[in-house]
Amino acid sequence: MTLTFPLICLLLGFFLFFGIILTKSSHRFGVPSLVMYLALGIFLGNGGPFDFIYDYPEFTHSFSNLALAIILFIGGLETDFRHIKPILGRGLVLSTVGVLLTAGSVALFLHVAFGIRYLEGFLIGSVLSSTDAAAVFSILNSKGLRLKENISETLELESGTNDPMAFFLTTMFTSMLHEPEIHIGPWLWLFVKEMSIGFLAGGALGLATSLILQRLQLVNRGMYPVLILATILIGIGALMMWHGNVLLGMYVTGMVISSHREKWLGRKETYLFFESISWLMEISLFVLLGLQVFPRNMVAYLPQALIVCLFLILIARPLSVFVSLAPFKASLQKKVFVSWVGLRGATPIVFSLIPLIARVRIADVIFNIVFAVVLISVLLQGTTLGWLANKLGLNEDQPASSQL
Repeated sequence: MTLTFPLICLLLGFFLFFGIILTKSSHRFGVPSLVMYLALGIFLGNGGPFDFIYDYPEFTHSFSNLALAIILFIGGLETDFRHIKPILGRGLVLSTVGVLLTAGSVALFLHVAFGIRYLEGFLIGSVLSSTDAAAVFSILNSKGLRLKENISETLELESGTNDPMAFFLTTMFTSMLHEPEIHIGPWLWLFVKEMSIGFLAGGALGLATSLILQRLQLVNRGMYPVLILATILIGIGALMMWHGNVLLGMYVTGMVISSHREKWLGRKETYLFFESISWLMEISLFVLLGLQVFPRNMVAYLPQALIVCLFLILIARPLSVFVSLAPFKASLQKKVFVSWVGLRGATPIVFSLIPLIARVRIADVIFNIVFAVVLISVLLQGTTLGWLANKLGLNEDQPASSQL
């Protein structure tokens, strides 16, 4: 089937329409809507007499990065800094030390279990090391959980700030595999540079946008969210040109704007607008990633993916959480729950496209294993969050049935 412009419009409408319908069905059957979006893409776009072939990793990667940047901005916009201030330290340790521990433990496991070289193992571990902001925000909201001990804030801060670290590690190890003569020294300086530019530029953009929103009196309040959307696009373009970390920059921008939200008009319209944009980005992102995978290729890697996923859930993630939270006051129940909610979603799949585009030797293996790991992770962990929160006595709306 040839993709023409009318057909592309038809498909876009079809994907969005059924994505919304599947969201309603997912609540009824307890299956995370993210899985439904992936499934919608998986079973289309892979060839056949009434199907089309979708295989555009470069476009998928570019669109996915844009979608992730917008999702992280919205996550920052919906974050109240006053709520996350008490847990700022533990959230940042989880998003840095936790990512490094996860990547390192996965690399060691892959070397021992499958004989994979350490550098390739670190690449796979880096791709899988971050929890997914879209998955965490979506599932926590859909479950309607009111969690004790600032757990929701901790998870949201971690998932919103660990993507930059995982992205950097993935890019670094991809380059080191592609060009073996590259050493780690220059990459450490590049890490500091990218993070600094992303943080400072994001803060400056957020502050400038807040001042404009406070002083600019627009006739139509519906123009305020459009104005903010314009600043997002300016920020993404500027950060790319300045070689700053776009994901960190957008999250910081959203948080700074949110911290001044009482001082500008059009707040209600803005939050409703960006709630819709968030759903649009999530549905588009997961459907597009589903289109990029070919099920017949992924099936061959399911046994390895299951083993890796179980190690990630039962050993790597708990290790990173317990070590990262050791210096802080946190109950055993909280550590267990945060360990279990290490959801892998769109972000690892997007990051797995980086070695695929760079044509790293095992890029196809990485992409298919990571995709399968994400499916297993969201299905297993996403469907049990409510049960585990109640079991551990962490849901404020329901007393514990047992304690650890």
